[in-house]
Amino acid sequence: MSGKAFAVVKREFLTRIRTKGFIIGTLIMPLIFVFLFGGIFIFAKWFQPSTKRYYVIDQSGMIFDEFANSLSDTLSSGEPKYVFTQKFVPEDQEEAAIEEYGKLVMSKEIDGYMVIPNDLINKRRVTYSARNVSNIEEQEDIKDVLSRIVTNIRLQNKGFSPEEVHNEFRRVSLVSRQVTDEGEISKHGGASFALTYLLSYIMLLMMMIYGSMVMRSVIEEKSQRITETIVSTIKPIELMMGKIIGISSVGLVQLVFMAGIIFFITTNGESMFIRFGVTIPDVLDLIRQLNFSVSMFVFFIVFFLLGFIFYSSMFAAIGAMVNTEDEGQQFVGPMMILIMVGYFIMFAVIQNPDTRTAYWVSLIPFFTPLVSFARIAVSDPIIPSGAYLSVVTQVVSTILLIMFVSKIYRVGILMYGKKPSIKEAIKWIRYS
Repeated sequence: MSGKAFAVVKREFLTRIRTKGFIIGTLIMPLIFVFLFGGIFIFAKWFQPSTKRYYVIDQSGMIFDEFANSLSDTLSSGEPKYVFTQKFVPEDQEEAAIEEYGKLVMSKEIDGYMVIPNDLINKRRVTYSARNVSNIEEQEDIKDVLSRIVTNIRLQNKGFSPEEVHNEFRRVSLVSRQVTDEGEISKHGGASFALTYLLSYIMLLMMMIYGSMVMRSVIEEKSQRITETIVSTIKPIELMMGKIIGISSVGLVQLVFMAGIIFFITTNGESMFIRFGVTIPDVLDLIRQLNFSVSMFVFFIVFFLLGFIFYSSMFAAIGAMVNTEDEGQQFVGPMMILIMVGYFIMFAVIQNPDTRTAYWVSLIPFFTPLVSFARIAVSDPIIPSGAYLSVVTQVVSTILLIMFVSKIYRVGILMYGKKPSIKEAIKWIRYS
């Protein structure tokens, strides 16, 4: 590339990185991802409910005590999460009692009531009534406790002691270990999936955002007739590559910043989640085993740059073909579908990164950035077969694509007022 091309790179980079929008966006984007992936826990703490009060009619006479003791959790304020009050109601007065409790629920004196029937052990059905039944987590807690109590009673009726019942229902803990050339290492499958998904999503988002920025930049200069002056002093392909490299550098700065935030979270995430009131052992274990390694970071940057340049060259060609952004949307749609197909394939590849299908799909240039990176991320620290080959094939494909679309770009940036079409673009490619 000539010095003039580097001047384009410098202009595209500096004009964007100095804007308030870039600075604010760079600072806000990590917060957006925190809210996207941790918002459930954050808002659950902020909107922590007050103590829930329920009346319980236990017609069986043997469930309430153990049920209330099993749900003795407390809120972050130290107050009980639930307060269950047992109501002794004769069966012939149950209907009147339910009507009365319903009025108490509507007046918000209590949050709800439950009716445990006499035949619970056989029928396994309890009526739960409340003003709002959208709290699925709460209902699952109640169902789990009731199910455990009923199962214990059924087994005790068959001659098993409470200790035997408890021992028989102990869950099996699965300790996952990854086999590597240097031996086995402890690795959490959920943590690997979560980190790969987050990084792939960021890569997808950045390619789409900054790729569209390339197209808008080309359209803007073309519509303002600036391009005519520029191409008199610089080759069209150098102008196109200057734009792509300059804008990709802006994206790279933002990407490295976010990668640093992710690295900080992976090393300090457990204490952060505990501060937000998350004490679920499985969640904390997942956060604890997030590992954003150096090799993963390197491949993350490499595949972002390769994917960005690959797709941005097509965005630049579209910008050269059209006269307005509205015209460009009809060509951008199919390309977005290709990017999204790679994103959807990535989910299947995360589950089975070593299959032959995953290997060959990772070598298809349209899907390589997301699919190949996903294979590498979930296999880390092992480098899966075809990883380096995918880098080589992506580089070669990108170079060939640039040579191809530069012919469209060269002619398109000087064409005005003509409605774009695929047929017209093919003619431009044939020009010498």
